[in-house]
Amino acid sequence: MTIRIAFHTNWVSRDNIGNADFISIIVDPFYDKMNGNGFFVTAAGVQFDAKYSQVGDEDPNWNAVWESAVKIDNLGWTCEMKIPYSALRFSGKDVQNWGLNFSRRIQRTNIQTFWNFVNPTVNGFINQEGLWTGIKDIKPPLRLSFSPYISAYVNHYPANIPGVKNTTSRFNGGMDVKYGINNSFTLDMTLVPDFGQVQSDNRILNLTPFEVKFNENRQFFTEGTELFNKGDLFYSKRIGSIPSYYNYSGVGQNDKIIKDQKEAKVLNATKISGRTAKGLGIGIFNAITNGMQTEVEDANGNLREVETQPLTNYNILVFDQSLKNNSSATFIHTNVLRQGSAYDANVSALLFNLNNKGNKYFINGGAKMSYLRGEETSTGYSYSLRLGKQSGNFTWSYNQVLADDKFDPSDMGFFTNNNFLDQRVGFGYNVFKPSKWYNEWQSWFSTTYSRRVNPGDYQSYGIETGSYVRFKNLWSAEINANYNAKRNDFYEARNGQVYKAPENFGIGLYINPNRAKAYNFGGNIRYFEQQLFKGKEYNFYLFQNFRLNDKVAFGLDLNFNPNYNYVNWVTSQGSQAIFSRYDRRTVENSFDAKYTFTNLMGVTVVLRHYWSDRRNKEFYLLKPDGNLTDYQGPALTGTDRNYNVFNIDLIYTWQFAPGSTLSVSYKDAAETYDSYFTQRYNRNLNGILSAPQNNSLSVKVLYFVDYLDLKKKRKRV
Repeated sequence: MTIRIAFHTNWVSRDNIGNADFISIIVDPFYDKMNGNGFFVTAAGVQFDAKYSQVGDEDPNWNAVWESAVKIDNLGWTCEMKIPYSALRFSGKDVQNWGLNFSRRIQRTNIQTFWNFVNPTVNGFINQEGLWTGIKDIKPPLRLSFSPYISAYVNHYPANIPGVKNTTSRFNGGMDVKYGINNSFTLDMTLVPDFGQVQSDNRILNLTPFEVKFNENRQFFTEGTELFNKGDLFYSKRIGSIPSYYNYSGVGQNDKIIKDQKEAKVLNATKISGRTAKGLGIGIFNAITNGMQTEVEDANGNLREVETQPLTNYNILVFDQSLKNNSSATFIHTNVLRQGSAYDANVSALLFNLNNKGNKYFINGGAKMSYLRGEETSTGYSYSLRLGKQSGNFTWSYNQVLADDKFDPSDMGFFTNNNFLDQRVGFGYNVFKPSKWYNEWQSWFSTTYSRRVNPGDYQSYGIETGSYVRFKNLWSAEINANYNAKRNDFYEARNGQVYKAPENFGIGLYINPNRAKAYNFGGNIRYFEQQLFKGKEYNFYLFQNFRLNDKVAFGLDLNFNPNYNYVNWVTSQGSQAIFSRYDRRTVENSFDAKYTFTNLMGVTVVLRHYWSDRRNKEFYLLKPDGNLTDYQGPALTGTDRNYNVFNIDLIYTWQFAPGSTLSVSYKDAAETYDSYFTQRYNRNLNGILSAPQNNSLSVKVLYFVDYLDLKKKRKRV
């Protein structure tokens, strides 16, 4: 008799689970119940590893070099793992106790089981591990590895400007170094890094007064950064990708920008991090970026370069002391030093996170100070306090955050505005015990009230509520609603003037399918209404995933977001803020396809087209009292917008040896930003496809060298 057990063996690239069963080992070598490492292997033999922090957050960007093998037979599948001591940090004690847990995921039933039970009503994950006792006579090895790389690029853009080449090429070389300073601390260094193969940012037409926050895709700035992310003071895109400082004072009104450098080259970056046996976590981060130059042409045709970003050093220092009951106290300091007369920036914070013995109640918060030094100095302050109940079926929290009108951490962090005192109260009720028709049910309600600090004016008041349910068939649904009362908006006018923003409300329905199916689809429908000229906004989002077999998968995301009769700022005339009533359409479509040759080799392609416009209908003048009146001035031309972005990211990756990869990347990018508009989607798509395209092809080889392996080979010789 033949026995067959069904399981999913989806072939994907490393660090992706995909639609597959997996087993995992989670270890906490210091048994502090706050930090751990997880090693996962899917039924297709794909590796996934992650680091876990004290609050149960998973950092999938952490990578280690280890080995695994999978065997499939008529009874199911088995896995063998070989995790070297060099992949872990542990003490040199003669007898040790480690935290330990095992996990098994069955994708077709959406069931995950643990060796040591993890209670979903208890906050945290690592704190619910089992205990592995009596580990004897193991010594931490020397942890030293090198990952040198070489890369080559060919780039083509039809600039067709005299003196500027349409096709350019370059060669890069550098190295990553990882060194275990002692049993607890590790140094990570990247010398002359190359980030040219990371996925492109999803750029959008931003009509708000605030900066857009993009996801970080560069591995060095995502891996092992849990210490540096304390207090939300570190926005790693500031380093190289999106610097906060641009100096265009050397560009005159009659100058023409020929070549504008938007990203600063990262020359090197270093991380030192770890935690002592007594629970003291220490982190040191440092990075240096080169200056940025903008080439301009004056009225006489003469070319010159203007420095818009000087040579800059970024630094973070963190001390994080673990306390009883998964609690902690933290000091963090960030520093930005710029060459020359450009200003420097410092931000310091003291943070705390306290939990009771059963991890049921908590109180956390902190105090922050920013100090900007240049031709003028500025010192600002901020504090936060949050307390509540975090475990059990019923949860609640109270949160208060204050920032004065001088607090500014934006040189190394992401920050939109200061001068506020926000207070929020939230309640939640969660049911994790399955019933006849659902497996899990969650509901929540919160209310938020905001005032300015100086002067103490009212800003906003809002409420939000919602509910989420996961059904027996593994589908899930969520519905939420929000209401915002009339508010004083001090930022929309862009000149410090208040705008009496109207009340608005919204409702949304979200549907997620059983992703274990070969074909699945879902999405959401949302509706918002602005109580001024009956402004309306709709959002229709649909995604589809199709897995042809264990090696081939496709995905399609369609998003349509029309706005009618919305009112916001559009331009300024001197010190006068001009608003408009406008219609807007946003369409974002993306397609991805993956083909996995083996669990060590695959190719991925992502195509994205984004189109958004603004079609102004009526113009208004913002009065001193914050209300709008009809605009009677000269015609406002050139205020409509029509923005298109098209990207192709195609990446082939082959892990030809443990920790060593060969990657080939092709990128195509086009962008148009015009004041004219057309309401037809196909015209916009044809227009962006016929616009000048920036094409690049790159090849990168990175080779992992472990010092211990080299030492063993020398002994054999």
